[in-house]
Amino acid sequence: MKLGMLRALRCLICLSGLWIFAADAAENVRSIQIGIVPYLSPQVLMSLFAPVREHLQEELGVPVQLYTATDVPTFISKSLHNDYDVVIASAHFSRLLQLRASYQPLVQFSSDLFGSVLVARNSPLRQLTDLRQHCLAITDRTILVNLVIFKALADKRIKDSDLILHLNASQNAALLMVAQKDCDAAITAHFALDQMLATPRSELREIYRTEALPNMFISASKKLTETQRNLITQAMFHLSSTLPGQQFFSTSKFGGIQRADMASMKKLDQYLPETLKYLGLK
Repeated sequence: MKLGMLRALRCLICLSGLWIFAADAAENVRSIQIGIVPYLSPQVLMSLFAPVREHLQEELGVPVQLYTATDVPTFISKSLHNDYDVVIASAHFSRLLQLRASYQPLVQFSSDLFGSVLVARNSPLRQLTDLRQHCLAITDRTILVNLVIFKALADKRIKDSDLILHLNASQNAALLMVAQKDCDAAITAHFALDQMLATPRSELREIYRTEALPNMFISASKKLTETQRNLITQAMFHLSSTLPGQQFFSTSKFGGIQRADMASMKKLDQYLPETLKYLGLK
C-alpha cells in the first residue's frame, strides 16, 4: 500500500474515533477534565503536561483542560468525588482511587520511578544516617517516595524527631530549598530533578535512591463510557509518535506508555493504610 494511502487510512480511522468520542460526549461530557497530582508546582505541571493536553484534544475532538490542586489531600478529595474525568496520579493513589471511587487504570508511564534524597553538590552529607539533626525538605507524607524513604529511615532507626522536617508544597520547591542552601536535603521522585531548570539541577547531588517503583498511572472516571476510555487509551499510545509527545517524553523522562499492569496494582495495597492515615481517611 502506498504511503499516501496509509496516511489517508490513518486519518480516516482518527476521524472515525473523533466522531465516536464526540457522539458519546454529547450524551455524557462536553469536555475532558484531567486532574494531575500536585507533585510539582501548578505552573510547572501545566507546562510539562501541555503537550499531552494538546494531543488528547486533537485526537478526541473535544476540549481538554488540565487541573491540579493546592495540596494532595484536596486533590484526593476531589478525585474521590469523581470531579476529574481523567486522573494522572502516583501508583498508590491510582490504586486508592480504583478501590474507593471506581476509577479504571488505563495506562502507565513505562519508566521506573525511584525515590531520591538529594543534597547540595558540596554538602558533607553522604548517606541516610548523616541526616540526623539536619533539615530535610519534604512534600506531603502520603506521596509514595516519602512513604518508602521514611520506611528506609526507620529501618536505620532514624525517627521524625531526629530530623528537622520542612514541609513544601511541591517537590521542585523542596529541591530549590536545597539548591539555595535553605535546607540540607530533600526527598523527591528522581524525575523531579530532571524536570527542573538546568541551573538548580547542577547544584544538587543524590545520596540515596530507592528500589524501582511503578510510575504514575492514567485512570478514567466511571463517568466516561467504555468507548471513551478505549479512545483515550488509544490516543495515549499514539502520543510518542507526535512531535508534542516526543517533546513531553524528552522533558519528563517518563519513558513511554504501556498498558496498566493490573496485577501489580494489588502490590500497592501495602502502602494504603499509611496513606489513609495521613489523609485522615478510614
